[in-house]
Amino acid sequence: MSELFPPAQSTPSLFAEPAPALVRVIDTETAGQRLEEDAVIEIGSVDLDLSTGAISNPMQTFCDPAGAVINPHARKVHQITDAMLAGAPPFAEAVKPFAAAPSFAAQRASFDRSRLRLTGRWLCTHKLALRAFPGVRAHGLQSLVKYVPLDLKPVEPLLSGLHPHRALYDAVATAVLLRRIAEALMPRCHDLADFLERAERVSNEPALLAKLRFGRHKGIELAKVPDDYLEWLVREPGMDADAVFTAKHHLKLRQIRGARMLPPAYSGAAIERPG
Repeated sequence: MSELFPPAQSTPSLFAEPAPALVRVIDTETAGQRLEEDAVIEIGSVDLDLSTGAISNPMQTFCDPAGAVINPHARKVHQITDAMLAGAPPFAEAVKPFAAAPSFAAQRASFDRSRLRLTGRWLCTHKLALRAFPGVRAHGLQSLVKYVPLDLKPVEPLLSGLHPHRALYDAVATAVLLRRIAEALMPRCHDLADFLERAERVSNEPALLAKLRFGRHKGIELAKVPDDYLEWLVREPGMDADAVFTAKHHLKLRQIRGARMLPPAYSGAAIERPG
């Protein structure tokens, strides 16, 4: 696990303020278009207290799409109709109540962050779940609910009348996921501030994949993919950033595990042996 959630490379300040324990876990539903043509049509959030695990303060709102065309596929997924959006506030007004939080988290943080444009620390539960639960069958939100598994019964009152792919429903499920991630990874950290620093760094890096998503080794655990294929991934122009990042990680890890120091008679040279 240490290589999946490595220590932060910093020295904590003796005078640092305690890290805020509150994380606003947020989800958006959109028109389903490219970023420059997209529109947020629903926002939902809950607050997770990482020090106690309490989930509270549910908020949700529709947003006026401002003329953006809602993609039929997106509408089929979130099931938000034009009638439901009638009279909704413009995005600039709708987003204001969600803004005042020290940290945000979302299942695909780059997606929600680019559309909400809220400043502050952002955590990506998808990338963190890949570190906390690398052996899970799949790392989409509903897959994680099923395979981790996540117990949603205690938060059922918050989910009443909703379904997966509605903003508040997914925000609540993501908060339960982040709580489980913290339970898995926090013991490796000095304190909450250390956890948040590590989690933010992981969230800003490409995803450390558990399995390849393409090619002759599709679906195979990265730890079992041959070196020569990983080296090809790193060299290949235009390769998926997550795949390159993951290949470099495993090649470096194999180099570290394969290196064994010889006795002093060999002048401290290193040889490569199977890890």
